[in-house]
Amino acid sequence: MPSFDHLARSSTKLDDEALRHLQRLVGSWALLCDLSYSDLLLYVASDSAPTEFLTLGHRRSVTGPTVHPRDPVGAIVTSAHQPLIATTMSEGRLFEGAIPVAGVVHSLAGDDEVVEEAMAPPGINSRLLGEYVPVGHQGEVIAVMARHSDPGLMRQTGSLERTYRNVWHRLVEMVMSGDYPFADEEREGELREPRVGDGTVLLDRERRIEFASPNAVSALHRLGVGQNLPGRTLSDVGIEETAVRRAFTSRRGTITELVVEDQINVVVRCYPLLSAGRVTGALLLMRDISELRSRDRLLLSREVTIREINHRVKNNLQTIQALLRLQARRSASEDARNAIEQSARRIGAIAIVHETLSADAADEVEFDRVVAKILNMVQEGSSAPERPLSVEVVGKLGVLPGDVAMPLAVILTELVQNAIDHAVDDIGGPDRGLVTVELTAGGRELVLRVVDSGMGVADGFSLDRDAGLGLTIVRTFVVQDLGGSISIGARGDGESGCVVEVKVPAKREALPLG
Repeated sequence: MPSFDHLARSSTKLDDEALRHLQRLVGSWALLCDLSYSDLLLYVASDSAPTEFLTLGHRRSVTGPTVHPRDPVGAIVTSAHQPLIATTMSEGRLFEGAIPVAGVVHSLAGDDEVVEEAMAPPGINSRLLGEYVPVGHQGEVIAVMARHSDPGLMRQTGSLERTYRNVWHRLVEMVMSGDYPFADEEREGELREPRVGDGTVLLDRERRIEFASPNAVSALHRLGVGQNLPGRTLSDVGIEETAVRRAFTSRRGTITELVVEDQINVVVRCYPLLSAGRVTGALLLMRDISELRSRDRLLLSREVTIREINHRVKNNLQTIQALLRLQARRSASEDARNAIEQSARRIGAIAIVHETLSADAADEVEFDRVVAKILNMVQEGSSAPERPLSVEVVGKLGVLPGDVAMPLAVILTELVQNAIDHAVDDIGGPDRGLVTVELTAGGRELVLRVVDSGMGVADGFSLDRDAGLGLTIVRTFVVQDLGGSISIGARGDGESGCVVEVKVPAKREALPLG
């Protein structure tokens, strides 16, 4: 199905301003839909024929049954089947009338005309009730908003239904004059935006309460309001009404969140009701989001705990690293010092990953930052004036899961240290050693290549037979932990040196159960 913008631009002659107004209407007409207990459809004149209208939008109510089980967006409606659409568009007045269930021709069916039949539950004489509202914008009618309902399925009328229907007609007046939808209103976020069914409060022009739905009464009761509401203002019952004042002053939708003792949270959305340019009242939607906020607090607590754990692990690993280096300096054996220094570097690499994880609760690591810290750590411990080194990085790996980043950090440390140990060309005297780290992130595979300018590998070198402790650790991580592969060989470009290539999956596969 094409998008709203694509469908409108390809099948209508509406300009950009009119399209933006209709997009705002479609984005905010859940309020209208729920107040009407009906399906709402948006019709615009088609550019193919003056008697055809494109169904540009459709919304189902959460307060009543739908009469369009299938999606009618993109369908072409002819004036022969729904003549009141054309009448409403031309005269700019609201009309009501019955419409047949059958007779909607789909524009997306190619050359074949597909007729929609028996789409709604059987109503009176298999006909639906239609109410057609001209959508005004800058003094012109740019579309028709239709309310479709089945009279046989209408709810029994009570005070709640009468109030909703009254507010519906007041908002319809605003749609006709172009005052609704509001061009600019405060936003809260779709997941916390209250709906009509969450609780409604109707205010008069003096901001006094005229009506409160049962759900609104419950939400107010959670906020500590227990007395009778009609005739009182929100401030009279102890409720902050800053958002209401803003709505009356700015004539646009406002939103606020009321909090009681950090335990009760109620979101209040205020819609000013306008008539002839004057504010005649307001509609408040109220939603108790205490459970959502409680869940947010638990998630935040969990995130803080995870960050603190990673921070403490990093500190402990750095302490162990410092102890190992202290022990290495006191060791009389050169071999022992080298072995301890290697262990300290491996622990340091893991500490760097934990340090990165401690900055974010998500179990993901910006691995390129880790690469920079690892190379700096290895270079500082290996370079000297008489043994200059240069380490370059080409490419990026991006964000990696923590369980991939951890072993990959140790792998990189070992391979770079191993390359540095062999990156001095002894032929013809000391020369500046060069180590290049090449990183490539494919769709499902990560490739890490470490290239040095040293003597290269000996003829017949075998990882199974000739690998030292460092390469053995690397191979174990690559093959067993990450499920990847490793190869080592000469550069092959006519220059001396060695290339170690590691390929691992971008994500670790979950182990099968059982």
